[in-house]
Amino acid sequence: MIALPTFDSVLVTGSQTIQQDLQVNGNTTVGTHLNVTGSETIAGDLQVNGNQTVANHLGTGGDLDAEGSVWANFRVGANNLPALPAGGFSIQQVRFYAGGSPSQPGLLLKGTDGLNYVLFVDVSFGTPSLAIVPA
Repeated sequence: MIALPTFDSVLVTGSQTIQQDLQVNGNTTVGTHLNVTGSETIAGDLQVNGNQTVANHLGTGGDLDAEGSVWANFRVGANNLPALPAGGFSIQQVRFYAGGSPSQPGLLLKGTDGLNYVLFVDVSFGTPSLAIVPA
């Protein structure tokens, strides 16, 4: 077995390319760009002040917070099974608003027409309804 070097701290002032997996047991802060071709596992916190690209798998045991956008080429999903709340339900339709805003917050989904749409919850009529607007 090959013994790997151990460092208390590593300072990279240029670019860093990792061609396999990155595993961090504590916290890590990246000032500009982090590009991982394999998988990335971080046991503590990850703070990226620039851009981060992960080609394969990014696993997080907690929340993923983004002040900008989180993009997925395939799906964004939740593993936990939702539970139905107690009580009854009311029948609501999905509302479509033809006039969109490029800054509309919500879940961005691509339609079968190739265009992007934003899914959000509309409570303007008192009862929450799903709403769709072109992005």
